[in-house]
Amino acid sequence: MQISRIVSISTLLILMLVLTACNAFGPQTPATVDPNVIKATVDAASTQAVLTIAAQLTSTALAQPTNTPTVTLTPTLAVTSTPLSTSTPMATATNTRVPFTLAPTFTSTPANFNCSLVSSAPAAGQKYNINDEFDAVWVVKNTGIKNWEVGTLDLRYDSGQKMQKLGDIFDIQTLIEPNKELTLVVDMAVPATAGKYSATWKLLTDNTTLCNLSVSIEAVVP
Repeated sequence: MQISRIVSISTLLILMLVLTACNAFGPQTPATVDPNVIKATVDAASTQAVLTIAAQLTSTALAQPTNTPTVTLTPTLAVTSTPLSTSTPMATATNTRVPFTLAPTFTSTPANFNCSLVSSAPAAGQKYNINDEFDAVWVVKNTGIKNWEVGTLDLRYDSGQKMQKLGDIFDIQTLIEPNKELTLVVDMAVPATAGKYSATWKLLTDNTTLCNLSVSIEAVVP
């Protein structure tokens, strides 16, 4: 619309200039205006008007702030593939069968000469009336590996209250083989005074002690 208005104004100005020129020179024979000239003049005015409008539009555009899109750059995280650490293989536990070794059993070697007490009498603390008589009896066993030879075996008083009637040492005239038993009997008399009494005897072979034998009683007044 703005371009059409400018063209119309330009056309009117040209016509007014033409009429003024005619009146200034008085009445004259109206000149014949060439239509081509008018068309050229109008085209030139139109072109000028268009150029003017274009110039105005350009200056207006320059005066206005430029709407430049702003691009915000977002940093992109770079994914770096890190090689997995090479783990040292763990030692695998294996069930190792440990051979079971039986501990050696040590068996005691029997001594050449040995003895064990099987039984004895009287019982420890047995009561007897004063001045009575009794027998001390011991049953022993040869637990050695050698015989108790005749002439080498003795029963001997060692210590304590002497209650034996016949002597302090007795020669055993019997062969006793290993694992065989021997019964020893000694005649004794109860002391004349009430009280508790004890004595120790020994069985020996070639002066080597085989067994320690004891006897204990209590003498009471009847």
